[in-house]
Amino acid sequence: MTLNPNQERAVGVALRLLEERLARIEEVAGSDESGVLYRRVRPGWTDAERARFDAIAAELRATIASISETFHLAREDQDSAAEIAGLMRVTWENLAGIQARHLRAYGRVDPSLRDTLDPSIERLLALVSALEGIALGDRASPGETA
Repeated sequence: MTLNPNQERAVGVALRLLEERLARIEEVAGSDESGVLYRRVRPGWTDAERARFDAIAAELRATIASISETFHLAREDQDSAAEIAGLMRVTWENLAGIQARHLRAYGRVDPSLRDTLDPSIERLLALVSALEGIALGDRASPGETA
């Protein structure tokens, strides 16, 4: 059994994504988390449900390992700084979309929002850009301090 290079890449990507998602799911299932504007409580599973979850997760990992071994799939080193930078780029776009001028898409905009909301959003945008710069190894430009 062999895979051509394109098939190998496709199988590897799909399994890596599954493995990454499984790690995130286990993180979410294992702890409560909260911020100022959100709260996520771990599932209220019974001991039996948690045991079933753990067994399925273990079987998923074992099957991924088996396929990887069978087809000699290479482990991919991932660049965490690039991931952070990418997340900050998307976050910057989301924040830019809630400036007063963009909120018109949701209805009439109070004229005072430009003075009350936008300065805070602009500060958030600068901070997000600074984090992206750190992740990319750039130095913050003058005026771009966190």
